[in-house]
Amino acid sequence: MFNKNLNHHVGEFIFSYRVIHRFFVFITILSCFSNSNDLRADNKKPVAQVVSANFDQGDIKLSIQLLRPFDWKRTRFVSKKTFPGNAPPWLPGPPPRTRHQLTWAGGGMFEWFQYDFIELGNYQFTDDFTVRTELFGSRVIVGVFNPITNTLLYDGLEYVPFLPVPTLKVHVSNDMKEWNEVKNIENLKRDSDNGDAFSFTIKRAVSRAEYISVDVTYE
Repeated sequence: MFNKNLNHHVGEFIFSYRVIHRFFVFITILSCFSNSNDLRADNKKPVAQVVSANFDQGDIKLSIQLLRPFDWKRTRFVSKKTFPGNAPPWLPGPPPRTRHQLTWAGGGMFEWFQYDFIELGNYQFTDDFTVRTELFGSRVIVGVFNPITNTLLYDGLEYVPFLPVPTLKVHVSNDMKEWNEVKNIENLKRDSDNGDAFSFTIKRAVSRAEYISVDVTYE
C-alpha cells in the first residue's frame, strides 16, 4: 500500500517477476520499506526488494534491488563509489562522476578502468571466491567475492555486478483485484550505489492508499 506520507506510514509493494532461462519462474513476495533486509543474496530463489521510495509532487521514484543469480567469474563489475571524471574546462557545472570498472576478458587478461584510463593485466581465479590479478608492471592485487552480498572487494573498493537492464511493467490497484498498467516509466537507470539495482519514476497523483505491482523480467 502506498501512502504519500512516507515518513509516518509503512509502504507495501507487491513484486512479481519472471526469470527467463529455459523456463519461467514466477514468484510473488511482499517487501516493506522499513524491513526488507532479510532478503539475502545467497537465497536460492531470485528475490527483489525496495531500497528507496520517494513521493514528490505527483512523481513516485522507486529504486529496486534485484538479487538474481549470476556467475561472478563471467561478469563485469563497477565500483559502488563514484569518482570525479575529467571534462573540458568549458563545460558548465561540476565534472561528471565515473565508477571504476573490472572486466574479465579472454585469454586470462583483464581490464581495470579508473577515472579516464585503463590498466591491463593477467588474472587467475585461485578458488571459488578469490581472483589474483597481476597488472602489467608486476603489481599484484587479490580480489575476494562475497556470495552473501554479491560484492567484490578489490584494491580496497567494493564492486557490484554490472548485469543487463531488466524489463519493467508497473501496475497500480486500490483493492488488489483490479490492476491498471502505468504506461510511462521514466528515468529508468542503474542505481549501482545499491548493488544490482535500478531506479525509475512513475507519475501518480495519489489521493489515497494504492498498491503498486512491479513485474521485472530478465534473462
